[in-house]
Parts: sequence; structure tokens; C-alpha cells
Amino acid sequence: MRPVRATVIALVVAAVALTGCGSRHATPPAALPSAAPTTLSPTPTPSPSPAPSPAPAPRGPVTRPPGTAEAVATAVAFMRREVGMFGMTDPVAGPFRWTGSSTGQVDVRPSIYAGMDPPRGPVTTVSLQRLRTVWYVLGTSTTAIRVTSPRPQEPISSPVGLLATASTPVHVRVTQDRYGKDLQLGSGDLVGRGDGSANLSGQVAFRDPTGPTGSVVFTVVSGHEGEVLAATVVRVRLASGQPPRILAVATSPRLRQQDGWLLLPATVSFQVTASRADRARLVYTPSGTEAAWTAQVVAEDATPGNGLRLVWHPVHGVLGQLTLQVLGPGGVASHDFGGVHGQ
Repeated sequence: MRPVRATVIALVVAAVALTGCGSRHATPPAALPSAAPTTLSPTPTPSPSPAPSPAPAPRGPVTRPPGTAEAVATAVAFMRREVGMFGMTDPVAGPFRWTGSSTGQVDVRPSIYAGMDPPRGPVTTVSLQRLRTVWYVLGTSTTAIRVTSPRPQEPISSPVGLLATASTPVHVRVTQDRYGKDLQLGSGDLVGRGDGSANLSGQVAFRDPTGPTGSVVFTVVSGHEGEVLAATVVRVRLASGQPPRILAVATSPRLRQQDGWLLLPATVSFQVTASRADRARLVYTPSGTEAAWTAQVVAEDATPGNGLRLVWHPVHGVLGQLTLQVLGPGGVASHDFGGVHGQ
């Protein structure tokens, strides 16, 4: 009987070894029982691990930057809703064109001119900026109305002084931004002086605003039906609080004076220290009759963190007046340098 018992034990040990080798995940030695079992059951093969579940979809709609078709639609809607008392009745838009990585323009005409072959009449160019989900209108311009004052993002208070050039009378509205159609704060007209000049000036009073931003809307209309033909819209800030104050101005290099004129080198920088100001600009006005309408911003800075610094590269031979302006929520403060002459 002893040889038979040895043979049985050997078979059992071999079966255990073979079963352990057939399992996908071998049982670690520490988990084996201390004595061999009298009966053996086959070890089941584990089923494959399930595939990982897909990541849950993000909640809410997936947003994408608006395309050029939305830009055109925004320009048309703006002209219809915000320009003039009742807007441009039936604006017709041309194609969108990029002017930067996130900015572009759309040309718009009233339908009475857009339907002609070729199209005629004044064009209003709508400038837009692409935000995360919408296009924002930065303003509009037209050669039919050239606006010198106010300038974009300038803080204005009532009455606001206006300088524009147009061959026909211009209607002006001051509005405050809000959802839907903007709120009108005041309006008036700029008319010629009867001497044939196209330079127009005047003031428009408006009631106290309740918001910080708005627009000054200049329009020319059809003499036949009163439809808006073209518009220049200047985005502005509605002044509130104390006006800014200029504390110090330094130039590099230091400017020399000769015969009452400041002599300008090829490059000059202006370091400005001011309170309650977030922007500064240099305005150059060429000498000559009615020069105010030809004034131009030649340098600008909107980084007041380390003081405002402006750099100008005047053209050789410039001759005119130079003014420094600092702008803040409360308005504008100015410093006149007087006459300047480029060397």
C-alpha cells in the first residue's frame, strides 16, 4: 500500500502545479493552504477587464469663437438699431475683411445706393472686435463725416464740444450703452456757417448718465425721405468723478527753444506724472487757418503703472502747436507746449 499512497500524493501535487500554471493571475505563495486538499476544483479563468468608460461630455453648450458671418450680421444689426433716431432703414453689407488677429471691418450702404450698378453713395465702415462668443462694435467711420473731436475713448461731460467736417448738416446724438437699443441722453445739429466751409463746430448738452460708457453718433440723412445715409460713431466714456491732474512732465532729450519755438529732434520722449489718469496722448495741430480741424494724435500711452510715457518721431520741418492731454474717468487735463518746429 505504501507505493500506491506515494503515487496518489504525487498525482495530487502535479495537479496542483498544473492548475496554478493555467491561471491568468497566479495565487501568491503566502495564500496557499497549509495542507493539500483532498479534492481539487478547476480554477476559473478571470474574465477580461472591461474597457474604460468614456470621459463624461462637458455640461452646457460648446462655445466657439464667432465667425465672419456673425460679424457681418452684427454690423447690419448695429446700423439698423443704433444709427440715427430710428437707425438705417435697410442697410446692405459688403464682405468682411480682417484688420488684425481679432479685429475686422464691414462696409455698409443704405439699400437705395447699394442696389445701383455700380453701388454709389457714401459708405459707412463698421469696425469690430471678436470677443469669446460675440462681435463688439468699436465704432464706425465715413468719409462723409470726418470727426476731429471727441476722439475714441475720450471722457466727455455736458455740454460736449464737437468738431467735424461734412458737406451737409450733421445730426448728433449722445447715447449711453445698455442692453438693447442704447439710451439717448441728448441731441443737436451741426450746420455750416454760410461761408462755404465744410468745417462744423458746436456743442450738445446731455443729461446726467447712469453708466460709464456711450457713443457720440454723427449722421447725415437723405433730403428726400430723411433716411440715414452714413454715420460716424465715436465710442466715448461718460465722465464721472474728479478730473485728472498733471503733476510733472519731462522730455528726453531736453528741448531747446529758439525764437519762441521748441526745437524737436528726430525722436523725443515725454515722461508724464499725473493723478486720476489712465491714458495720455500728444496732439499736434499744424499751423494755419482753421487748424483745429486738422489736429491729430501723434503718440499715446495707456499703461499708467510706471508712469505714462509717450514717444514721438516728428517729421522734419513740422511746424505747429503741441498739446499733452491726460485722460481719466473724470475727464481730460491739458498741458500746452506751445509752438514746435521739427529740425
